[in-house]
Amino acid sequence: MSDGSQGPGWWLASDGRWYPPEAAPPTPTPTDLTPPSDAVGPPVDGGPVTAPAASPNPAAPPYPYAAAPPYPYPTPTPYPGAPPYGYGPVPMGPPPKFNPMAIWAFVLVIVLGGFGALVGIPLAFVARSSIKRSNGTQKGAGLALAALIIGFAGIALFAVLIVIGATYHPGPSLPDLTADARAQITGTGSDGFGVKGVSRVVCNPPSEWTPGATFTCFAYDSSDNELGEYDGTVEPDASDGTYQWNANWVPSG
Repeated sequence: MSDGSQGPGWWLASDGRWYPPEAAPPTPTPTDLTPPSDAVGPPVDGGPVTAPAASPNPAAPPYPYAAAPPYPYPTPTPYPGAPPYGYGPVPMGPPPKFNPMAIWAFVLVIVLGGFGALVGIPLAFVARSSIKRSNGTQKGAGLALAALIIGFAGIALFAVLIVIGATYHPGPSLPDLTADARAQITGTGSDGFGVKGVSRVVCNPPSEWTPGATFTCFAYDSSDNELGEYDGTVEPDASDGTYQWNANWVPSG
């Protein structure tokens, strides 16, 4: 060893002196160059510097760490009035009841027809509205709908009957027509024809008593011989509602 280099191959050691090539330490392998896991910083004087053991945390569990206890989750508290947690039976409310207005509406239109529909139809509308707002506590919407359909049909039929009654003229009854014709044939009535020997009169009224319709009456004597025929044509009724017709007398040849 020397305080200075004496030639090629001399090497400087960590003590500050130079050593000859034959005194060189063996070349370290890659495994030797890997510092231990607890080494800190570069090697000093040919050896690693190890860090002092750290003081353990008094609150920390000993190594190896033990499994942490499960987190104690609090049990949820249901809101007041709520059923307990789980899959228990769900309480059911009372069964829905029939709306009384729907029942009355149906009864009125069935029993009283068109007249009952004047009250039954408004009741059915109110019943359907009430059932819709009841959130399932009332039933009878189908019954109220049936009342509406029957009620409107009844009103329509009633209106048709009124129109028919206003336009239909049944004419005089057959006995009245026969008596009036006999009076005119014999001349006892107004505008009579003065036919003598009339024993009986038989009339065939028109199928419909409307202006322009025609009818025929036959006059017979006591021997049941035909004396002639009375041909009538219906005219519009008089202002007082009296039936009117125009007639001709045709004697039998």
